[in-house]
Formats: sequence, structure tokens, C-alpha cells
Amino acid sequence: MHLGHLGRSRRTATAVAAAVIGGLLGGAVPGSAQAVPGAAPNERPKAAPFAPTTPFAPATPFAPTTPFVPNAPGAPADPGAPGASPATAPSPGSTATGSARVPAVWPRPQSLTAAGQAVSLGDELTLLADADADPYALAALRELLRAAGVRTVHTGLPGRGPVLRVAGPSGEAAEEALSALRVPDRLDLPRGGYRLATGRLGGRDTVVLDGVGGDGLFHAVQTLRQLLGGGREVPGVVVRDWPGTAERGITEGFYGTPWTAEQRLAQIDFLGRTKQNRYLYAPGDDPYRGVQWRDPYPAARQAEFRALAERARANHVTLGWAVAPAQSMCLSSGGDLAALTRKLDAMWALGVRSFQLQFQDASYDEWHCDRDADTFGRGPEAAAAAHARVANTVARHLAERYPDAEPLTVMPTEYYQDGATAYRARLGETLDADVRVAWTGVGVVPRAITGGELARTRAALGHPLVTMDNYPVNDYAQDRLFLGPATGREPAVAAGSAAFLALAMEQPAASRVPLFTTADYAWNPRGYRPEESWRAAVDDLAGPEPAAREALRALAGNGASSVLDPAAESAYLKPLLAAFWAARTSAGADADPGRETSARELRAAFTVMREAPGRLAGAAGGALDDETGPWLRQLSGYGRAGETAVDMLVAQESGDGAAAWRAQLSLESLRKDLAAGRVTVGAGVLDPFLTRAVERAKAWTGADRTPRVRPDRGTGSYTVRLDRARPVEALTVMTEPGSGDPGDARVEAYVEGEGWRPLGPLSASGWTQADLKGLRAEALRVVWSGDGPAPAVRSLVPWFADGPRATLGLARTETDAEIGGPAQRVDVELSGLRAGEVRGPLTAKAPKGITVRLPEQAVVGRGARSTVPLEVSVAPDAHAGTYRVPVSFAGEERVLTVRAFPRTAGPDLARTATASSSGDETPDFPAALAVDGDPATRWSSRAEDGAWWQLELPEPARIGQVVLHWQDAYASRYRVQVSADGRVWRTAATVAEGRGGRESVRMDAADTRFLRVQGDARATRYGYSLWSVETYAVAAQKGPERPGQPAGKPAEPAEPPAGAEGTPADHASEGTPPDDVAEGTTDERPAP
Repeated sequence: MHLGHLGRSRRTATAVAAAVIGGLLGGAVPGSAQAVPGAAPNERPKAAPFAPTTPFAPATPFAPTTPFVPNAPGAPADPGAPGASPATAPSPGSTATGSARVPAVWPRPQSLTAAGQAVSLGDELTLLADADADPYALAALRELLRAAGVRTVHTGLPGRGPVLRVAGPSGEAAEEALSALRVPDRLDLPRGGYRLATGRLGGRDTVVLDGVGGDGLFHAVQTLRQLLGGGREVPGVVVRDWPGTAERGITEGFYGTPWTAEQRLAQIDFLGRTKQNRYLYAPGDDPYRGVQWRDPYPAARQAEFRALAERARANHVTLGWAVAPAQSMCLSSGGDLAALTRKLDAMWALGVRSFQLQFQDASYDEWHCDRDADTFGRGPEAAAAAHARVANTVARHLAERYPDAEPLTVMPTEYYQDGATAYRARLGETLDADVRVAWTGVGVVPRAITGGELARTRAALGHPLVTMDNYPVNDYAQDRLFLGPATGREPAVAAGSAAFLALAMEQPAASRVPLFTTADYAWNPRGYRPEESWRAAVDDLAGPEPAAREALRALAGNGASSVLDPAAESAYLKPLLAAFWAARTSAGADADPGRETSARELRAAFTVMREAPGRLAGAAGGALDDETGPWLRQLSGYGRAGETAVDMLVAQESGDGAAAWRAQLSLESLRKDLAAGRVTVGAGVLDPFLTRAVERAKAWTGADRTPRVRPDRGTGSYTVRLDRARPVEALTVMTEPGSGDPGDARVEAYVEGEGWRPLGPLSASGWTQADLKGLRAEALRVVWSGDGPAPAVRSLVPWFADGPRATLGLARTETDAEIGGPAQRVDVELSGLRAGEVRGPLTAKAPKGITVRLPEQAVVGRGARSTVPLEVSVAPDAHAGTYRVPVSFAGEERVLTVRAFPRTAGPDLARTATASSSGDETPDFPAALAVDGDPATRWSSRAEDGAWWQLELPEPARIGQVVLHWQDAYASRYRVQVSADGRVWRTAATVAEGRGGRESVRMDAADTRFLRVQGDARATRYGYSLWSVETYAVAAQKGPERPGQPAGKPAEPAEPPAGAEGTPADHASEGTPPDDVAEGTTDERPAP
């Protein structure tokens, strides 16, 4: 299902693109976790992670056994076998008994055990295959043996060399051998399942393959290929494996240039290697399945379909074809129905064995003939009846003419909605029972698809569902390649779908990275690990060369974000960037041993990006370079720019101004080239890094604080006149290298009573630094012979000796601290404003009851920024209230306000409270879900700024802390209000800059029976949504409980308790990003 089906034509769906990227129809959020159909009572599967929160980790080189997953219809769960030992996998780096290290197997097997003896293949081998063994699987096996160096294959005993036993449906060749190797019986392994084992039988090294049906044997061969790993030894293993989804594959369904015949053939081979068994042909721009659906394909295209069908059979892939006739069909016409079935017959003759009828572009009120309006009427139910009539006619035709044909699938007009509608109800009750219905999840490109959503949709339609996942398709964002792993799809979706199809990009080879991960997910939903699967996908496409793998990891890593995981872009690079900047902003950064290491490692990563086009020239037979050329060139440009930015900053740190200036000019040119690019890589990561690097460079050169005067560009001079005579510590002049006449230009300062004083020659390198030692000057200039070429002056920067030496700031000016609790950290931010380093004492004046810890001395380099940690804590005997802590450095001072709150303790009071709200978004997201203890459920409001969520406690309490866990739809501004009776309210805390995630809000609100989170401003276009709310009371404490003023100055008087309704208390929290402890709060959870 491609995005064009929302009514757009071809490649111009900008409105659709905006809707998709924005989160689309409210369906991009996870609902409650649902039990997998067929799971054991009370068994609750873990949802696939929605977004990786760490850089992609290396793939585990083994496939550990995972809990048995219930399968889709036709693929029952493995019941195990009496007396079978638990299936376990070797840990990374270990070896199976008597074998070499077990290579990775993908898709991840349901059960792989390192056991038995390894088998080495020589020049000869004895192959014992059942007569009914699948011929395509045997052909793939023989090709694999040739690749492994086997030159002679004997087909009967005694033969020579190791024995390879291959079972057909009868299982005769393998059953006795597998039993002797103690491999559990087939029992009811589903179609596509297989067993593979190695060992020694009758004095001969033996490998046994046994598959359920031809598909199963073919899958066993694919696993054997990976176990060989390009070598000649099969490690000692026992594999018992089966597909978690009966039908798994891809759709070619995007708008844009369809794939070529050669690209489709290569993609079919990819499907076979990754154990996928469905390919649906549905290009948006193929007229013969759209407006010209009545017409036969030209002869050349028919030949392509025949070749595609034959390749599909060889790879155990079912070739499907989708037709979308609704825009040019009279649905009530017997003649049009006959034309449609004739077209399907023609496609069957070409080798198509599965069909989909698509109505996603159909209107409820506009028919293509008057007879349809008379026959069906108008509206959603009328359209559903018409669609069902056509589908039933087609389904019956296929069943009668082709008894072995798969059930027809219908893509309805409502394919992305949630739950029951009038259209769905009528369609479901009218369609024949065997007809399947396609859907995309809730939303066209949903961030998550849950088992609950699938169950509701299946209940609304009453038919098996074919999940058509619109990832990684990119026709709505043609500047992007979506190369991250599939995430956010719960195991129950694959297990509960009749089929799971992923929609590919226009770039077929590049699509194989994400499609490899969807294959892994669909095969073993419960064992799916996105990051590991992604790394394996990259290695599979790049080939065995480490340099190519590294380059493809850079391309895919810088194209990993999508609607599914907006934060995944450049995940592997972010830690390197963070380390690079941390080594340059931490206290004592000049002596930080990590400074050189972080620069070297980051530069090496940029080098890989720069070299990516050359490294990937031969990947996928050259196809990857052909498809992704614009992205590779843009990535290479960012790599070169990144290298240059690192070189620039490292040169500045070493004091090499000339080298730094040359690098800065080069970076300026490179960034212009990048800005002209029309594709996107490293979105939100690479450009911000370069921008920050340039800003840091300008701070070092002083160009960011050049006097705000217009230079006088007269003949033979470039003059900057100061507003008054000022002492100048140093002068920096930056020119275009090589401009002007070398040896002719010089720098001068105008001194009162003396005139122009020469300071030295202008350097031909473009970087000139003059030490003026506090010379009082009224003007500065570059002067040259009026007849010679003029130097191109870019900037002339005086460093004044009478201005501030540094700037001093606080990461935040207010912080909350618990009385007697742990220290809270507030970063002191310093910036150097002199041509050399600034060194001096860093002081803080703490009032009684407040303890401050920070270094005695601070150093900040030229143009540098340094972060110094300050820790503040409140003594156990201090009073609640507000305290001022002045912080000083280099003559600058800032005040930190510390708000001391009583310690909280005890149980979460919200768990026993009654929740309500101003209004729920839908009945699926009631207020009570924010206090049910389930982290996967949530409350969601209507899209109103003034919406609120409320608790009624069982009894009054003195509330000291409220912890909010926001979903993506959070409040940017809100209040926490309290009341004794639910009628008269007072504001206990105000959050002026909410940042979502986990936010801890401190207060001291006595006599609270009712507590309300009152929204004032939404951060998104949606309403407010809370995963959970925790509420904690003030702990019993010694001494006065009323907030009071601590003894001594400079503490300010403590704030009074919150007053009557409408009188806000000045208590605000600092929100935090997700999963962080709130700044100014105590711990991740209050101590009980």
C-alpha cells in the first residue's frame, strides 16, 4: 500500500508527507499491550522496542533460543518434545562441542543449540535425498556444495566422504538419523519449519536436513549456507526452526520509477536467502494495474512476468499481483466484472499465484457510471457493498477455476483507521468468508502497530488481516533513504496476521537493509532484536569486506531515522560527538587526556563517511552505488566537512592560527556545497555539529564579537575606527590567503598624539596576530600600496583589555533540593573573552544550611567554553524556603536560587486514588490508565490547551512531590493545583518550560485531598498524554514543619504556603528529557 492511495497522483504528495511525518491521525503511539493470539493464559509478550535508545550494538554472532512464539494461522507454535533437553545457544565467542565457532543465522532461529560434532566437507560427499524432496531446494543445495568446494557428489551408499541426508515430505531419509542424533520429532511443526543437525552416525560424519514441505527444506538449505559461512565446515548444531508468520515478504508498491526486470529478479533472490515467501507486485505508476487495467501487458512485459514467476518458484516465493480498478470501473457492470476476471486469468497464465483487489482510492459518493448510484446508493455503506460485490465475484472465480489459488485479499478504502466504522461493518458482513482484508496499522505510516489495534481491526472486519507495513517506503519523502531497522511492531502483529508484507523503497538494493530486519521480525517476532538485526542486514548487503561494511554502516546510520524512530539518526555517531565536545567543555579541558583521543576517533568516523562512495562501489554488484549515488556523495561531503571541522578546532587548540583559518575557509566552501544538495543524510545531527564547530571557531578568532562599526574600505587601506580610545590587548586580522601583494601590506594602530603606529606585516597565510600589550588605540587598519592588489580582509578583531575577561552563566538559575537529601548538580558555564586563557578563583557564598561544592580555581581558554560542576545540598536541620547562592568568577556574578523542600517518602498515593479528567481523547485512553501501574497504558486528552487530569485521594495528605511521565504529547506549560474539597483550588507549583519525558515537580501542599495537573499550553498539536503519575507525601520530620527563614544571610525570606484559589506559589520544577532524573529533584524514585 503506497501513500499515493490517499488521493494524490504520482510524486507530489506534500500534504500527505507532512501528515505522515507529523505522526498521522493520532495512530503513531502505542496502545496497551495485548496477549498474542494463541498464547498461554496470562502470558504477556514483550513489545518490540519502539525506538533504540542506544547506538546500534554489534550483532550477536549466534541465534539464542527464545520463548516459543504463537504463530499465524497455519503456523502453530512448536510444542516441543517429551524428554527434549532445553534448546540453548552458545554465548558469543564460545564454540560448540568439537566444532568451530557457530556463525550467525538470520532470520534468528526459534531454536539453535550448539551440540554434536562439526562436519568438514571435502572434495567428495554422499548425498541421500528422498525421491519426493523439493527439486528447487535440492538445486540450491547442490549449488551450495559446489561453492563449498565439493567436486564429487555420490547419490547412494556406501559413497565416499561425509553423508548429507535430505528428507522430503515423507521424511524417510532423515527420520532415523535425526532420532539417533536425539533431535525432537517433527510433531506439528508448521509448513516452512525444518530441522537440521550434525553428528557422527555409523562411523560417518553426517549432516541431516528435514523440512516440512518444500518450503521447509529450502529454509534448511539457507540455514546450512549461513552455517558454512563461505567455508567447508558445518559446526556441531541442532536447529529446530519455523516461521512465526505463515506469509512474509515485500510489496513493490511505491509511486515513482518502478523497478527494472533485473532488479526484481535480484530482489526475489534476496527474499529466498532471507526466508521470505511473498512478493506483491503493485507499483503505483504501472498503468496496466490502474487506469488501463483492462489492457493486456505488452509482449515484452509478459516475458518479464514469466521470468519473474520462474525465479519466484525457484526461491519458494509466491508471486502476487495487485489491481486497482475502482477509478475506471462500473462496479455493477457484468461486462466490467468479466473483463476484470479475464485480466486475472491472463496474469495467472504468466505465473501470478496471488491477487489483491485495491479500493483505497475509491470515493463514497462519486461513481463511474449512473448504474452504480442506482444499484448501491451513496455513502460508506454503499461503497462497502459495491466493493464486496466485486471482491466476491473475483474470489469465487479464482476458487472455481484455480482450486489451489490463495484466498483473495482486498485493500479497502478504510485501511488505516482504528476499530469499527460503518464502512468496515458493511464490508465485513458482506465479503465471502475466505476473503482477507489488508490494513496498514492505525495510520498510513504508524510509528507503532500493536496487537490491540490488530485485534480491534480484525473484530471490526471479521476477516483475516494482511498487514501491509508502510516501512521503509520513501515516496512521500524523496530526499530520504529510510535505512533503520523496523521498530514498534509488537510480536502479536506478525503472529496474528495472515500475512506480513513490508513496502519497499524505490531503491531496491538499499531497501534490503530495513527489509532484512522485517524478515527477521516476521520469522521470529518474539526473538526480534532491531539493533542486532540491523547490523546483520548491513553486513549482508555490504559483503565480506570490512571497509565496505564500515561504509554502509555509516550510510545506513546516517539514514536511520523515520516516523518509526525519529531519534535514530546518526545514533552511532552521537556518542563520538558528545565525547568530542565534553572533552572541550569540561573543567580542566586543556589537560583532558581524552581530548586528543576524542578528536582522533571522531575524525576517523568522518573519514569513513568521506570514503564511502569508493568503498561501496562494488557492493550488491554495483547496484547500491547506482541507486544511492546522491546520498553517498552527500555523505562523503559531510565526511570531508567533518574532518575539516575537527582539524580546525584541533589547530586552534594547539595555537596554530594559520592552519585553523585555512580549515575554516575550506569548511565554509564545503558547507555551501552541502547546502546545494537535494538529498538528506544525518538529519538534525551533521549540520548542527558543523554549525557548532563554526561558532566555536568564531569565538576563538574573535569574529563573533567584532565591533559593530562599518569598516572604512578606502583606497589602499581597511580601517576600523573605535568609539573611543581603548586599551587593546591583541589584534587578529583574517584575510584570504594569498590575496594582495606579499610583503606590501601591514597592520597599524592610531595612537593619540602619535598618529599611525606600525604593528607588523600582514601575513600571506591569511592569519595575522599582533600583541599590542594594552596599547590605547583609537583606530586600527590594514594598509598597502595604493597601486598594488588589495588584500581581501575578512575580519579585523581587536581584543580589548578593559572589557570583561570572561562570561559566567548557570545552566539553570533555580533548582529544587530536598532537605537532608542528596546534592543537586548545576553546571557553571564559563566563556573566555581574551586572546589568552583566563584563570582565577571560582567562588560561591552559601547561606547557613546550604552546602556548595565546586573547584577553587577555574581556567577557560581563548574563545573556549568550559563547564564546571557545582553541587548544592540542604542540611537536614534547614528550614523549607528559598535561598540565594551568589557564584563569582573573573569579576562576573550570577545568583543560583535554591528552593528547599521537605523530604518525601512512603507509597505512591496515586495508586489508591480515583482519577478523572476534563475529557478523554477516546474511551481507549481514560484517566484511570495513568495510575493503573502499567507502563504501557496511558491517559490522553482532547486537543485543548486547557485540558486537565485530576486525582481524588482517599484522605487528605501533605503532598511534597508529583512525578509525571509524559508520552510524546506533553505540556510545555502547566500547573499543579491542589484542593481540600475539589471546589476551591490553589496553585502548588508552576512549570513554565515543560520538556516532556519524566518531570518531577516539588511542592509543599498541606491538606490536599484533590490534585490536578492543569494544562496551559500544549507542546504538540495533539492533546496531553500521560503514561503515569506518581504522588508522594512529605515524610514525617523533626522540628518545625512550617516553612521558615533560615538563620543568617543572604537567605531570603521563605516563600509562604500557597494561598487561596488563584494565588500561585512560586514553586516550579525543571523538566527533564525521557529517562533522566529531573534536575533539582532527589532520586529516580523517592525513598520509601
